[in-house]
Amino acid sequence: MRTINDPHIERFTFAGFQWPRYVATLTPLSGLRKQRETRRYCGGYYHAPVPNSHNGRGFYLSDAGQPFTRWEWCDNIDGARINHTGWWADEHCDSKIRGIVVRLPHGRFMAGWSMGEGMASSIDADVYDDIVDAARAADSIAENAADREREYQAAQGEDDE
Repeated sequence: MRTINDPHIERFTFAGFQWPRYVATLTPLSGLRKQRETRRYCGGYYHAPVPNSHNGRGFYLSDAGQPFTRWEWCDNIDGARINHTGWWADEHCDSKIRGIVVRLPHGRFMAGWSMGEGMASSIDADVYDDIVDAARAADSIAENAADREREYQAAQGEDDE
């Protein structure tokens, strides 16, 4: 927006402001293309759902795009009896995948997995009435995700050799 400096436009004061103050201007199309091309991407992981798999929704945990606000690690749930803090996702024991329990309204819960806060995560579409059942399901989902990741890493290692 640019300030009006045309003497032919009648100006007036209202509530201590000069009116009209600005002339609306649009960004030229070439400027919009330039903005789109220079846009930066952040995050070390890209979460892409597999077509027709119907196995949950991907997001980054504790990020602005997270579809919920109330969650807990499955091993912090009382009564779930989960005595570990996740499943190793690689053979070098560098990264873990942990189960998460999402609290929904009306005493319902969802289960999923996460690689940690700010990292790739997913929740399953199933809804649970009991938090302990959701915690156990989250642990199982995390174990399966870690197994798939280890198998993927092993296949990538064989391809590189």
